[in-house]
Amino acid sequence: MNIYFTGMCISMIIYIIIGIAVSRKVKNADDFYVAGRRAPVILIAGSMIASYTSTGMFMGDAAQCYEGVFSPIIIFAGMQSAGYIIGAVFFGRFLRRSNILTIPEFFGKRFCSERMKMLAAVTAIITMTVYLLSVIQGIGTLMNIVTGVNYNICITLALLVFTFITVLSGSRGVLITDTIMAGVFTAALVFAALVISKNAGGWFGAIERIASNDALSGLLSWGGVSGPLYDSGIENVIWGLIYGVVWMSVCMVGPWQSSRYLMAKNEHTVVRSSFISAVGVFMLEFLVGMAAVMVNVVNPNIEVSSQVMIWAAMNMMPKLLGVILLTGVLAAGISSATTFLSLIGASVANDIIGVKSKKSIMAGRIAMVFVSGIVLAVAVYNPPAIFWIMFLGGAIVASSWMPVALACVFSKRLTKTGAFCGMLFGFLSCFALRLYSSLSGVELPVYLDPSLVGIICNLIAMFAGTCLTHVTEEEKQARERMFVIPEEEKDEEEVRKTLKYVRLSPMIGVLVAGTLLVLWAVPYISGLKIL
Repeated sequence: MNIYFTGMCISMIIYIIIGIAVSRKVKNADDFYVAGRRAPVILIAGSMIASYTSTGMFMGDAAQCYEGVFSPIIIFAGMQSAGYIIGAVFFGRFLRRSNILTIPEFFGKRFCSERMKMLAAVTAIITMTVYLLSVIQGIGTLMNIVTGVNYNICITLALLVFTFITVLSGSRGVLITDTIMAGVFTAALVFAALVISKNAGGWFGAIERIASNDALSGLLSWGGVSGPLYDSGIENVIWGLIYGVVWMSVCMVGPWQSSRYLMAKNEHTVVRSSFISAVGVFMLEFLVGMAAVMVNVVNPNIEVSSQVMIWAAMNMMPKLLGVILLTGVLAAGISSATTFLSLIGASVANDIIGVKSKKSIMAGRIAMVFVSGIVLAVAVYNPPAIFWIMFLGGAIVASSWMPVALACVFSKRLTKTGAFCGMLFGFLSCFALRLYSSLSGVELPVYLDPSLVGIICNLIAMFAGTCLTHVTEEEKQARERMFVIPEEEKDEEEVRKTLKYVRLSPMIGVLVAGTLLVLWAVPYISGLKIL
């Protein structure tokens, strides 16, 4: 047992202890599935950041940046950050006031349709199971490389840990452990980026060295390197824009993101937490991407690019900091896994089976154990493809959920038939095209990206279904109830505090632009000898 594995084991034991302690406060289905609807800003923001920041970012996104796709990754990172704020204001508030346990239940309530709730539940379960697979593969790969222990043993150990935490403590435990883990991997990444940049010649020195080296300068260019994604810079940028829409959709309405709003103590908490999440996720993406690029200065020949941050932790950092970073990556994976598993259990129990009260808790726990077993079996027999599996999950959300979620708030004409057709055809077209591409080995042109095709099919089907049917009086009243602001949300002091956050929103754009200018563009241009 080496020092890295020891650190991981200690952290997992701590998370288990926290889960046991929190489980004692779980009294009913509200406690288990939506944390009693009393979570403050710090827990909501911490959980959203943690549930987004999985091994997919530390290994998938890092791999793409190491190979030279930094610019497209940053494009979608900036767009997705805006998704948090847009989603909270135009979708999350309505979720919170609907007093439901799951997002599929919201769709069913909005359109007065059990069929709509069932479809939303099925697509959500498939999406989160796919994403959970990418997370467990990332955790297993991390632990296998660090410890030398068999991959299957590693994924089994990790799965037992996050399943135990989730089954025992439910959403309340997930919120608390997520926030703790978010603090761990954020601190670890900040220190790691500083140390890696120092060993590469200093932050500005490393960027200038990359820019002045003909073999490396493309890594930080506007269009990235030809090859890892597409053969031209413009195609890479278009891909970044398309996946900007995809991950903006995830941050707006994705079940593992927007479900956190159901746990907030009020709508003001929903809005305030979105600003913190937006800044936090963007900064983490930027630091991971830039750190991975800088590793090229020291070692441009890492054979398995998804291991770039693991290699840096074990070769470019002092032992203690390396342990902290790898423990942080593990925490990112476990935090996401607990979120996905919790939501899958909630959807199975409440939306598919339809059991109520304490029986709902037991049904949810059984579903979590069952899904964990399926994911373990698939992870054992399916080779890791962390980046692309992760992006399939995001693409499904954008294709099946995003247009319907926004239309159900803004459109008075959208009918249950239109919403059902949109969600169904968006999901099927995206999933089928991605499956065809994977099985046939055909590389689709950027303009036929499955997520883009799925969104277009969703909109066409939603429009056609709505044109052929009429909004019922029941649906009309359901939508009108969404816009009734509860009295407790009208507290003047709370409104003033929330408006302060809203007024700061333009500063987020200034902060992002300034960060990219000072810490990327200027030193890169300087290295090219343009300035």
